[in-house]
Amino acid sequence: MKTIFTYKVAIALLAVVLLGLSASVTAQTNYYFYVQLKNKNNTSYSLSNPSAYLSQRSIDRRTAFNVALDSTDLPVNTAYIKQIENLGAHVHCASKWMNGVTVKLTDSTKMSQVRALPYVKSVQYTGLQVGALLTPSVKNNSKAAFNYGIAAGQINQLNGAQLHNEGYRGKGIQVAVIDAGFTNVNTNVCFDSLRLQGRLLGTKDVINPTSNIFSEDNHGAMVLSSMTGNMPGQYLGTAPDASYWLIRTEYSPTEYKVETDFWCSGIEFADSVGVDIATSSLGYSTFDDSRMDFSYADMNGKVSRASRAATIASQKGMVVLVAAGNEGDVTNSWHYISSPSDAEGIITVGSVTSTGTPSSFSSYGPSSDGRVKPEICATGSSSALVSTGGTLTYNSGTSFATPIMAGMMACLLQKYKSQNQYPSISTLIQSVIKTGNHFNSPTAQMGYGVPDFKVAEQNLSVLNMLRQIYSGSFILAYNSVDKSIGIDFVDISALKQSSVRIYSLTGELLLNQALTNLSTRLNTEKFSTGIYAVCITENGKTETRKIIISK
Repeated sequence: MKTIFTYKVAIALLAVVLLGLSASVTAQTNYYFYVQLKNKNNTSYSLSNPSAYLSQRSIDRRTAFNVALDSTDLPVNTAYIKQIENLGAHVHCASKWMNGVTVKLTDSTKMSQVRALPYVKSVQYTGLQVGALLTPSVKNNSKAAFNYGIAAGQINQLNGAQLHNEGYRGKGIQVAVIDAGFTNVNTNVCFDSLRLQGRLLGTKDVINPTSNIFSEDNHGAMVLSSMTGNMPGQYLGTAPDASYWLIRTEYSPTEYKVETDFWCSGIEFADSVGVDIATSSLGYSTFDDSRMDFSYADMNGKVSRASRAATIASQKGMVVLVAAGNEGDVTNSWHYISSPSDAEGIITVGSVTSTGTPSSFSSYGPSSDGRVKPEICATGSSSALVSTGGTLTYNSGTSFATPIMAGMMACLLQKYKSQNQYPSISTLIQSVIKTGNHFNSPTAQMGYGVPDFKVAEQNLSVLNMLRQIYSGSFILAYNSVDKSIGIDFVDISALKQSSVRIYSLTGELLLNQALTNLSTRLNTEKFSTGIYAVCITENGKTETRKIIISK
């Protein structure tokens, strides 16, 4: 089924008609297969030289969040890729996090040779590509002036104006938009400031690397307008000063499982260039070939490769937002969230009306393993947008609730990073979730509800620094937002033979573990409210501090 989260069925039918009428297009069937590799043995890349495969900004982000490099950061072994291509299977894209590649070929029988390679673990058929790519294009260079305009309602619903008024409008924050195409972003008047200020950082087309991404599907362009659209006096997005990468992973005319692998490549590219936030209004549940369909039981964040990649992205210091989906009509055979919105560690966004009631189409949670999904909601019924022709318009879908929320997260992250040397993705997300109007009684369709960014901002200012205890070599802090004790060393040399022990006031040893990372978070959800003794041993010396745990 089509799961760009507006209504794509009509677009798909039009695509078929146009392809059928075009005498200049020669139909050719390409088969996609996902090849799972066993290892990265003898790779030419190493963890000691990350600049060979990660941008400096990506490395700096890991440093800021105390994320260690590991084997998932190493690219797929290039020797393996070359050998696969020598067999006649073109490697279309690769996923270093999954350690696999997607191949495209016209003769599927060649896959038997690929399957026989000693480093290939498994091969999975993931879809077809037939015909040419569509390139819709509409232009209208009308002009207009500055303030929220018709976007005021969706920003005020989230209480986002205070962040903007304080000067936090996303400056310095990089956002990746993972979508189906970005028609006219290079010419649309609403993106004039984006282009003139050099905040359009670049593009990546996983589907067709030689295409003009600005003449593909228009969905991503409207998504982008909700964040950085700027038409003075008529429209202003939620993160008008942020910088953006535009990434295409969705092929609109068809729907096959291969697109989950395209999504993996897209999010990995976003990581490699060092983005802070990734927002995606794509989702996958059922496909044109029903044999590929996911089941609701698969929506546990661990089955789909796209979902697993979303979780890895969050672990590498990115804030990831994904649309819940538009299948909420209970008459649908599928009315649940899909992949990758079922992922752990991310923000899944549902849709509400301007009055805060759930949109009838917004997909239901929870995840199949019982986690609250979606987490939070924004305006998705009649969201205010700018069309590809530069005119004001409205459209509905969790597709638009998600980037509206992503823009506000960019503004909040800008403030958080400016005030805190040791930011925490979990703290950032929880500071927002806790302000939801249904936080104490989450629902299947709204999760924790509509958040309040003014209160979330206050949460970050207070909760993240709450009860911090400083010593010469480490910072000890209790964070009541995610219920954790944080231990942050300021010098890696202090980690030699380091460990932590936690005792209750009665002397009971509750935790004893080695400390091997500059930053460690200890979960205290099972601890009762009270005072605890935390003993940190480093280089043969032990320091004991008291810490208060509250709920």
